Parts: sequence; structure tokens; C-alpha cells
Amino acid sequence: MNIGLYISPSHAVPPDEKNILAPWILVRQLTDGLVDRGHDVTLFAARGSKTKARLVHGGIEATMVRQSEYSDPDLYRAYVVAQELALFREVVMYAKAGKLDLVHIHQPVERLYPALLAMPVKVPVVITFHDPIVPERFPGLEKLMGLGNIHFVSLSKSQQKGVPYPFAGVVPNGLDIKLFRPDGDHNGFFLMTGRIVPEKGFTDAIAAVQKAGERLMIVGQKYDQLPKAKRYFEEEIAPAIDGKTVIWESVVKPEHLVGHYQTAKALLFPIHWEEPFGLVMIEAMACGTPVIAYNRGSVPEIIVDGKTGFIIEPGAFGRDAVVLASSRSRSDDSPSGLFHQGRDEASKQHHSPRRIKQSGVAGLVEAIKRVGEIDRKACRRHIEKYFTIEKMVYGYEKIYAGLIRHQ
Repeated sequence: MNIGLYISPSHAVPPDEKNILAPWILVRQLTDGLVDRGHDVTLFAARGSKTKARLVHGGIEATMVRQSEYSDPDLYRAYVVAQELALFREVVMYAKAGKLDLVHIHQPVERLYPALLAMPVKVPVVITFHDPIVPERFPGLEKLMGLGNIHFVSLSKSQQKGVPYPFAGVVPNGLDIKLFRPDGDHNGFFLMTGRIVPEKGFTDAIAAVQKAGERLMIVGQKYDQLPKAKRYFEEEIAPAIDGKTVIWESVVKPEHLVGHYQTAKALLFPIHWEEPFGLVMIEAMACGTPVIAYNRGSVPEIIVDGKTGFIIEPGAFGRDAVVLASSRSRSDDSPSGLFHQGRDEASKQHHSPRRIKQSGVAGLVEAIKRVGEIDRKACRRHIEKYFTIEKMVYGYEKIYAGLIRHQ
């Protein structure tokens, strides 16, 4: 297949920054994986990107390089959008020249609509959502669906809930498991990592570890440019950081995290929102580290309760703390029988009785005390079976072939 993959030139592929930029990392892995499978792949990304595929950048550098030149955030955003559209015009030219059988967009989505109007309708366009699909996005997605050749893919079944549009399938993210090895002794801290924002539940993790008499390592990025996130860190997180029982490090690159995963007793993931996927969960389990998480979003599709970690009902803080999607469920049916079964055995336990009976912070404490029940080798085997780069590439390959066949 002649496949074109597009991602915003906001960052290079893979990203050079220390920020958490999973889509750009995953696009690198998917692109190279497709090349290894023998496909003719063109990556449309920022100049300087590294890939086994043919790189088309249109002379556009990563826009983050010039962010400091813009004192007005709105002007910078306008610059980014202009560069994104300019790069996508390269995609359109390739498609019109008959060089692409299919186009796969990762970031952004809705704001590419003007450029997508020029795409040949005979070329299927796959869009993977790396962010929550909130109701506010529906008008933009409605316009995209009206083009006739747009096909949505989600990272989890939970990401589709409440979305009134068909999906071509589910393809979970995958890992290069060679980079995440279960080599540590797991006798260190409990670990929490990710963006330090309220919906990630850092305060619950801190409270639970303190009540359990354990230690917590926070490896995460704070966001001073976002007033709500800045207040959250300064008022609720920083006071608990004492350098002994609660420690904070800001470096979050995967190669830095591996060592923490390998020594952690468990990864805590007490999310207050409907997490679309949660890459850190599979990174931890690949290192043999169990995950203790609240039952929200993709969690029951990734963790096998009682085998690779513990799933806990969120409890009194309220499931509406951060409302990101309607509670309406939708059919599992998908057009043309193309639905890719990306769910694993964990999803079968969505409605099963929980191993941890208490909820909220009390449930976290109970799980922390019982983490020794988890077989760390089972965590690794679970990732090897369901969440590798190879599984991800195969999932997309299957969807691509079906869409091209039925277009």
C-alpha cells in the first residue's frame, strides 16, 4: 500500500522537547513499522524529522522553534495553523498525483477541514483521535464526516462513548518493548507520572501514599502557562513535596522514566477524567510494574484487575469532576464490518466485581498494601501479548486494507 501519514509540524518526529508529546512518538513508531512491513510510506512532518519512510516537510520547520518570537499567544496559534495547512497541501498534491492509496492524520483534526475539501474523494482518510472527543467537537466532526471519505479510529472503546459517528475501528497504542525491560527490583517508591493537572488525580495519590506510610515519586511536567494548572501545582502539590516521602522530578522523557518504572512498587493512576488511553500504564506494565488506577476511561481495557494491577471505583470525589463525554453508549457495530477488535481480556472485566472493595483514596490505600499479590511477570506478558508496536501496526494495516478495498 502507498500510505501517507500526516502530523502537525508543531514538533519534529520524534519530538526533541522534554514535554509529553505521545502522538509524535507514536507516529514515528507506526511509520517505521509500516515501512518494515513492506509498505511505501510517506511521512508529512516537520523538517528534521527522523524516519525510515520518505519525509516530506515542504520546507516547514517545527513551529515550537519559533514560539518564543511571539509575545501574543493568539498570533502564535495562527502561525501554527497556517503551517499545518501549508504542510497538508503537500498531502493533497501527493494524493492528486495518485501517489497515495490512503492518508492517515494524527494531529490536528478539525482545523484541517479547509484543506481536506481539496482531497480526492477516492482516497480514504483515516483520523486517529489522541485527545478526548468532547461534545463541543461534534459540529466540526460532523463537517468532516460530510466529506464522504473520512474514517475515525479511536485508541480505546471508551473514547467512542457518546460520539454519534461510526468508527472504522479501535487500535490501542503500542510500545517498543525493547526499551521497557523488567530489570529492576521494584523496592523503591510508588510512582506517578504525567502532566501535573487536576484531572490526573495527583492529590489522591499523595493522600493515599501518606496514609499507607509509603513514599511517592512524582515525575511530571507542570504547566505555569495555564492558570488553573499553575494554582493546582502551587497550592495542592508543592506543599506536599518534602524530598523524603514525596519527591518531584520534572524530566519526563521515556528513557528517563524507564529507570523509575523498574524500581517502582507500582504506578498510581487515580484519574479524574475519561482518559482516552494512558500510555504510562502500558509503559509501567512492560517494566513489570503493576498499575493501581481508578475505573475511568480506558483503564478497564488496559489493566486486568487483580492480575496486572488493581482497578478501583473512584468514590466520593465524583465522576463529574471533569466532564469530557456524554454517558450515552453506542453500538459496537461499524460500517462494512471493518471494526478492529483492539480490546483485550481486561475489557471483559469492565462489570466484574472489583478485587479492591473500598473506593477513592481508601481504595488506593488498600491496593497499595496488597500490591505484592500481583505477579510482575504477568504484567510484562500482558503487554507482550496486546500492546506492542507490532500489534499497533497490524491493527492499522488491517483497517487500511479494508478501507481501500471498500472505497
